[in-house]
Amino acid sequence: MRRLTTASLLGVLLAAGCGAALAPDGARLTALEPELGSLFLVGFGGTEAVGNPDPARLFCELRVGAVLLLGRNIVDSDQLTRLTGALTTQSAACTSRKLLVAVDAEGGTVMRLAPKFGWPATFSAQELGATNDFVLTELQARRIGAMLRVVGINWDLAPVVDVGYNPANPVIVGAARSFGANPRLVTEHARAFVQGLRAEGVLTALKHFPGHGSSFDDTHRGFTDVTDTASPELELAPYRALIADGLADSVMTAHVFNKRLDERYPATLSRPTVSGLLRGELGFKGPVVSDDLRMGAIERQYGIGEAAVLALDAGVDMLLIVDDLLPDGSSATQLALAAIKRALSNGTLDPARVEAALERVRAFRSRLP
Repeated sequence: MRRLTTASLLGVLLAAGCGAALAPDGARLTALEPELGSLFLVGFGGTEAVGNPDPARLFCELRVGAVLLLGRNIVDSDQLTRLTGALTTQSAACTSRKLLVAVDAEGGTVMRLAPKFGWPATFSAQELGATNDFVLTELQARRIGAMLRVVGINWDLAPVVDVGYNPANPVIVGAARSFGANPRLVTEHARAFVQGLRAEGVLTALKHFPGHGSSFDDTHRGFTDVTDTASPELELAPYRALIADGLADSVMTAHVFNKRLDERYPATLSRPTVSGLLRGELGFKGPVVSDDLRMGAIERQYGIGEAAVLALDAGVDMLLIVDDLLPDGSSATQLALAAIKRALSNGTLDPARVEAALERVRAFRSRLP
């Protein structure tokens, strides 16, 4: 009887203390706050860093850890080298971190270092897949990697490993961004591409997990449901093989919705997809980066703040915002950071999840030359 009473009392005490146990640790949150900006990969306007308020705000106010360069930031090789050098210096002064400088350099039409800016033309993934020449793919990747390294870019958001088995797919197959419809060939071309970029000291990203090659819609424009078209045995094969072989530096998510994986959220915001499938089943231990949170499939449905919190909670480590400037002139990154801080303070976002993301990003950054 005495043992039962003690146990009952213990249960009451534990129940009473439950709220206190879940309450955020103020000191823990204070330690996290200055590091939250390193979870962002952000695009900005302008072709120079000196005198440009956009990167100054990103680094010195928001402490952003990675930038994405687009065509709007590029004039030619000399200008781009000057820009990345100034960005790196400014980032180091304000954050004391090495800067991740990213770009989409897949080859073909999705190639920011494009012929119109003075660089030589490159093959698309579709063209490389059609040749079935893995040596050519590695050589092209080495050439792209050398182009990036010379101008100060250290992270290529490539290769695309979407298996392009839907000929009506507009954003991957229609844009010649897939190596093909055969997952084995996609895997081997991606392997060669990663090895080529790594040989030049450039980090890579496999995209778009868990697969965007089956869709009839484009996540840039809006909600994209692949429930009836997705084929996991095909689309996961490249990830499974490349992760197992240590050839996945980072993985980028897709915003596709598949109710067989998650009945509520698209992949980027889905814990079963990111933490369950990618981390658990496939065993990926590196950083997961979201696709652009300002795409129609995300921003229109959730808004930047909610999407940022949901993505981190799902297991994403870095949040991509391609255009930081909102229509009203405010900062999308600042809005997302505020939402993350609120979620941490009110206990809806676990600090341990954020700490794990920060650790993965630190490990990733440590691989920079």
